[in-house]
Formats: sequence, C-alpha cells, structure tokens
Amino acid sequence: MPARILIEVDLDFHGKTLGQIEAELMAQLRQALAPAIQKELTTLTEMVAPGSCPGCGSLRRRRGREKRLVIGLFGRLELRRHRVTCGDCGANAYPADEVLGLEPGEHYSLGVAEAALWLATDSSYSKSALTLGELLAVEISHGQVHRLAQREGALLQAAWEGWRGAVFRAGDRRQLAGLEADVETKELVVVQADGTFVRDRGRGAIMEAKGGIVYSKPVTVSKDRRLLLDKQTYAGVEGINAFGEKLALLAARQGAYKAKQLFFVSDGSTILRQMRAAHFPTAVYFLDLWHLEHRLAQALGEMGGADLPPLVGLAREGKVDALIDRLSELWAAASHDDDRRQLLGELIAYVDSNREGIANYARYGPRGSGAIEKAMDITVGRRLKAKGTSWFQPGAHHLLQLRTLKQNGRWNRYWAARRARTSLQQALAA
Repeated sequence: MPARILIEVDLDFHGKTLGQIEAELMAQLRQALAPAIQKELTTLTEMVAPGSCPGCGSLRRRRGREKRLVIGLFGRLELRRHRVTCGDCGANAYPADEVLGLEPGEHYSLGVAEAALWLATDSSYSKSALTLGELLAVEISHGQVHRLAQREGALLQAAWEGWRGAVFRAGDRRQLAGLEADVETKELVVVQADGTFVRDRGRGAIMEAKGGIVYSKPVTVSKDRRLLLDKQTYAGVEGINAFGEKLALLAARQGAYKAKQLFFVSDGSTILRQMRAAHFPTAVYFLDLWHLEHRLAQALGEMGGADLPPLVGLAREGKVDALIDRLSELWAAASHDDDRRQLLGELIAYVDSNREGIANYARYGPRGSGAIEKAMDITVGRRLKAKGTSWFQPGAHHLLQLRTLKQNGRWNRYWAARRARTSLQQALAA
C-alpha cells in the first residue's frame, strides 16, 4: 500500500519577501522530511521477512537489530533493522538493506552520490562538497566525494569492460547487431581520436588520456562555427587496445559500420593509425591538415616561411610523392644545419607513413580535427589539466567515465538503472 507523508509547515507571509518565504519553507521541509521518511522506513523494515539464504537456500532467522546511519538528501536517517543468520551455513545478512538497495558500508544515499558527482565532474572535489553543503545542507567531505567518484567510476568501467568482453572476447556479434539494429543508415559518420597528457601523481611524470568522438550531423550555426548535433564522446586513461575497442562500440551505437561512408581523422600518430586499421578498417583515413601544417612550419623554421604555402598546396592536392621530393631537396640543402636536417628527416618519415591520409585530400578535400581538439579540451583539459592538479591513473580514468556519461546525455539513464538495480551495461548501450 502506498505511503502518504503529510508535512505541516508554519509560515508567516506577512511582510516577507518571496526569497525569505522560500528560505523558511526549505528549512522547515528539511527539518520535517527526515523524521517522516525515517518513520515510514522503520515500518518497512519491520515488514521485511528473514527469507531464505541465497547461498544454500535454507531459512534464515532473526538475531536482533543493528543500527545503520544513512545520509540522504533530506537529512540523516537512523535505521534499526534486523540481522538474520542462516541456520545451516551461518551467513549473516540484513534483508531490509537488500530491499532498500543499501550497499554494505555506504553511508550516503544514491541521491547524495548523484548530486555530488554531478558537481564533481566539472569542479574540484572540495568545491563540490562545499556546494552540496550550501545548496542541499548535506554534510560531506571532499574525500567522501572523491571516494564516491571512484566507486561509480569503477562501476562504469566494469560495465564497459563487460560490454567490451562480450563483443571482442566472447565474439558475440549479436551485441553489435543489436546496437545498430534501430539506427538509421546515415550518409556519413565521422570518427576522430586524439591524446593529451596529464600529470601522473603516482610516477611523478605524465600519462596519456585518450579521447574519441563519433558524429554524423554537423550543422553550421555561424560563419566560423559548427555544431555537432549527435556527437558522442569516449575518453579514458588506458591502453590503446581497450580504448580502441570501446570507441568501436560507441561508433557502432552511432551506426558507423552501416553508414554509406565512414571517415577517420587523427593527428597521424602511429598508435592511432594502428587503432584505425584494427577497428575501422573500412574508414577513409585523413591526416588532420592542421597537424600537417604545424609539422611543416616547425621543420622549415623562420627562414623557410616562403616554402610553406607551396608545400601545403601540394598536400591539399594529395600529391604525396611531390611533397616528399620537395622536402628531400630542402633536407639536402640544409647540410650544415644538423637540427634542421633532423626535423626535416622526421617530417619526411611522418608524411610517408601518412600517405593514405594525405592522398585522400585529392578526392574528398582536407579534413581538420578541430572537433576532437575541442572535445579533448572540454572532456580532459578543463578538469584533469587544471592548474595544480595531478592524478593517479584509476582516479583520472574513473572521473573521465563520469564526465563522458554526462556529456553524452546518458546521466539520467545511468542513475535510473542504479536506483532500480538494473543492468548498467544496457544503460550504456541503449
């Protein structure tokens, strides 16, 4: 039978501003709601039967009550629930905790966790804790917010790994077919990938965060600005194989493998080219033109500025051999400048290894990586590269899982699954 909670408040409206009325009302509601909710939960815990042991199936018996403190959105709740013991195997349990979905050892409700992590995805753990205290009067430390982020990030990681394992380890192609089944056949899907470095607290050095985006619907909103209506992002601090497989899953969910055309754009690094070959073999590959121009300008130096426009022109026309021939001439002419020869030699190797990505300019036109550069700044840079920050690898990776969950519009779906204790993997794949 549904419970009805009636709250009575006593407000004097006379001479009060709306702001004063709101403040008094919220204060009284917070003061009254926690006892009212606790009363209903006490009744509920009394009704929960001992049940059978999930391990051996034997009946369980009550063995007294134990108190549990839970900090929720409406205050502190003290629950006195029964402890039960299996007569055969001796396993102890708390049936009321199971019914209410309370996790062992956790003092904060899922509502508090969701609110805290919504804040923590965009601001420091300290600021998130302070904001939660100011807005919702929830007592929580920055360390507890950090711990909640690690817990939820680990759950997200496990869901991704389960999804990845089903497709790439167990070879369950139905997973991919299911992802694409309801997706319209698109004219073009674009995949872009990049990496950036963040400070590694564990080793006192740097570690690479990798990111990828998938989109198909760019819309011009002004002269120099485009909006990607269906962009989806994945980012993590992990090996290239794990990253590539998860980006492939994200792409499949966007209908990349059934699109009429699939483009892949990167900065031309060896590791991203290998990832493209492994997971997007049918994609038309493009070397990002900005990175090529940057490498050309760097190798030519200030004295070679006049050579830059014609070299870029050769690249835009997809004339890779002519570009390498001209660079080789410049390399030979720099016989008395070892540093310049080294830069030009490295550039020639870079151009040669990205032949396909440059040659495709002739047929399709150059492609830029402004979209992934912006995504890396928003997803990684603004949170993980803030001044004075450094990270342990698990902490950085778990926070990125939460940030991309939010950016991809799947935040509400994930937390609905957490509250209902349904499949997190399905929430990600939907």
